[in-house]
Amino acid sequence: MATRGLLNLALVVLALVMGLIIYFEPGLEPADIPQPLTTLLVADDAIGIHIERVKYDPVSFIKRNGRWYLVTEQQELPASTFQLQALLRLLETSSTSQYAADTVDLAALGLDPPQATVTIDDVAILFGNTAPLDGKRYLQIDATVHLIEDRYQHLINAGWTNFVERKLLPADKSISRLQLPDMTLTLTDKDQWQLSPGKPGISADAIQQLLDRWDRVSALYARRYDGRTSDEIITLEFSDSPEPLTFMVIAHSPELVLARPDWGIQYHLTRDAEETLLTLGEPEQD
Repeated sequence: MATRGLLNLALVVLALVMGLIIYFEPGLEPADIPQPLTTLLVADDAIGIHIERVKYDPVSFIKRNGRWYLVTEQQELPASTFQLQALLRLLETSSTSQYAADTVDLAALGLDPPQATVTIDDVAILFGNTAPLDGKRYLQIDATVHLIEDRYQHLINAGWTNFVERKLLPADKSISRLQLPDMTLTLTDKDQWQLSPGKPGISADAIQQLLDRWDRVSALYARRYDGRTSDEIITLEFSDSPEPLTFMVIAHSPELVLARPDWGIQYHLTRDAEETLLTLGEPEQD
């Protein structure tokens, strides 16, 4: 019994030793532990973003009253919340490997000079090349070089129109007048909608549905205004703003394209937007 007990104990010890060997893998370098890219700033606290790119023009954003704006030379345009949130997730990205900057060849990694620099408030993030083996991207913050999953390059290199808010109307405005190329809807003092020219059989529900579609419409994408002109004008007025909003219809097919020359952009909408935004539908039948 004593011999069997010693044998069982020896087998247990051997199993423990083998487990430790497998776990620690002597002779191999320990794997890097993922770490936050930076702890200097959290996304919700950021109020300014500036992107410098080698091949493209710089682009800047500023946050005011909880809202992001794209800053151009002429003005500030509402920025896409979705795109800015995606960009700010960079601050929460995990760094899979870290190196002291003075121990690597920064030029070989594309960091001297950098391919792009994203400055969020006071945190400057330098973008370099991708690693040849796993395609991860080299980044540098201060004196540390990081490797991260390459998920941000398409945003870093995007044109400024990709960051424009795609919702056509301000979220906090109430329409009081909608002038389309073929008709006009006006809210009277009695809070009733007046259609001009009149069209028998059009219900109040049909009018409200058209207004609701305008209130929530978003473009598929925005592009730089290409300079086309048209006599088809759409004007919206709001009960709580003295400034009207004007669009120019510059294309009907294959997409409805509405231009804002004052902003230097044009909105490309879905194929069915022609019907949903410019018509009231068929009159109700008795």
